[in-house]
Amino acid sequence: MKKKVLLVANIIVPLLLGALFYVIVAPDVIFVNVLGSLIGSNSAIISQPETFLDYFVRYYMMDMLWGYSLVFALFFCFGNNAAVKKAFIIAFIFSTAMELVQLTSFVPGTFDVWDIVMEGVAEVIAAFIIKTHFYEEATNICETKQNG
Repeated sequence: MKKKVLLVANIIVPLLLGALFYVIVAPDVIFVNVLGSLIGSNSAIISQPETFLDYFVRYYMMDMLWGYSLVFALFFCFGNNAAVKKAFIIAFIFSTAMELVQLTSFVPGTFDVWDIVMEGVAEVIAAFIIKTHFYEEATNICETKQNG
């Protein structure tokens, strides 16, 4: 049960942190504009990155957090050990597709190969954490479902 709570926390916490970082450092992102219109505010603390850390947070950290969360969410939905690889592949394809869609006029945004790379790194980290800390739990869940 404790591992399930940690699994869910690995979905929710990165999503919330990513959203918070977007609000703080990325006033020009569609997500922040929509959120600002809903709550009647639109402000940011950091508008232009000044240091490497500012730049990393502004352009990569939020996407990495959401990619990380996506792998955990997919793994949670699939609920078995075979799903680690499947969750990673689906998350990576989805992240790549979302970045590629920015090349079209359908979705505003700026295509960046480094976004794909950084999201892929976060998704690999998530898959590794699942494999090392949640793999056995998934086996137990599957055995319970099969036996019960």
